[in-house]
Amino acid sequence: MKKNPPGAQFEILVDGKPQSYGDVKDVAIASAELIKSHNPLSDVAVRDMETGEITPVSYKPGII
Repeated sequence: MKKNPPGAQFEILVDGKPQSYGDVKDVAIASAELIKSHNPLSDVAVRDMETGEITPVSYKPGII
């Protein structure tokens, strides 16, 4: 069974599958926005592994 990295509280999901992990929400969201900018047709979201809350990420042209 694969374990989450130590200290990671947020999981970046691409099309429902874990892609990366982060320990600060703002950094995880910024990373997810970068992933979304490179994969605009994929569903990208950040999941709080403690609460289960999922924050969808949208592509914002010109922001990144």
